[in-house]
Amino acid sequence: MTNITDLSSSLSGAMDSLLSSLRGAAPSLETVISDEGTEWFYELNKRTMVRVPIGTPIKVMPKYPADESGRLVAQTANGDIIRIPEGRITKIGFH
Repeated sequence: MTNITDLSSSLSGAMDSLLSSLRGAAPSLETVISDEGTEWFYELNKRTMVRVPIGTPIKVMPKYPADESGRLVAQTANGDIIRIPEGRITKIGFH
């Protein structure tokens, strides 16, 4: 009986390890700028306006609070750090 118990324990540990690694490798939820065309946003590092195509993937940076106008800080796919109104962010799922 001890061999069966050891095997069961070993398999259980292996399954836990596998599931943990799969959870860590899960794709992130994709968010993009919604609307059409392109738009100008204030770039925080460059302290200038940058033109960003609508539909550009972004990552919202929750550690920075929204400003007095309710705009959030986000990083675009090409590295620009912008302020964007929350209503302009669309979650499109996993890609």
